[in-house]
This record gives sequence, C-alpha cells and structure tokens, in this order.
Amino acid sequence: MVLICLFIIITLLGFILAKSDIGEDLEIAGGIIGVFGFAFLIGSLIIIIGVHATADISIQKNKMQYEGLCKRYEIVNSDYEDVSKSDVISDITAWNMYVYNTKYWSENPWTNCFNPKKIADNLNYISLEEESEDKE
Repeated sequence: MVLICLFIIITLLGFILAKSDIGEDLEIAGGIIGVFGFAFLIGSLIIIIGVHATADISIQKNKMQYEGLCKRYEIVNSDYEDVSKSDVISDITAWNMYVYNTKYWSENPWTNCFNPKKIADNLNYISLEEESEDKE
C-alpha cells in the first residue's frame, strides 16, 4: 500500500513541477517524472487486480500441493518407502519457505497489496518431525 501512495505522490509532484513557472528544465523533468510515476502506478494497479482476482485459484493450487506433500511424507515414513527421503524433505523445505515468504510479504506494509492476506491465511507449514511411535 505504501508503494501505491508513493507512486501517487511522485505523479502529483511531477505534474505540479510540469505546470509551474520555475524554469523550462524543471518543467520538462517534472513532466517526465509525472509520466513515469503514472506508468508505475497503472502497472502496479494492474498487478494488484490480477493477483487479487486469481486468489481463489492460488488457494486451491496451494491446497493441492500441500496435501500432496503431506501424503509423500507419510509414504516416506511408512514401511513401504518408494521415494527418496531427501527429495521429499527438500520439497517440503521449499514449500515451508514459500509459506514463510508469502506470509511475510502479505504482512509487509510496502508489499501487502501485491500479496493477498487471503492466500497467506490459507497456507500451512509442514512439520518434519519424525513419527517414532511406529518405529519401536
């Protein structure tokens, strides 16, 4: 949200400089700054709309990936291991990093409008603790 406010301020200041009678060089620089600020503002708004419009799809994809990783982890810890433990642990670690990053950037005031909290709230970490009750 802070980035959007910053782009609005830059755009307004640029156009104010372009309309002022300070000097021709500052008027041209102000016009260029205003145009770039406006372009970044429009680009950011397009990205925000796209991210929020596809939030439900992202939630479903994340849910399927989470359930698949949990099943793979159950298989690795069972007696019928047919998948490499290091591959599963690597994939689960990558998932947990994805969850951490998504939750972090959705809370960050600079980027929270680009990362919907709706998606972050539906993500869960996968625990890599050993299940020792079946091993004994």
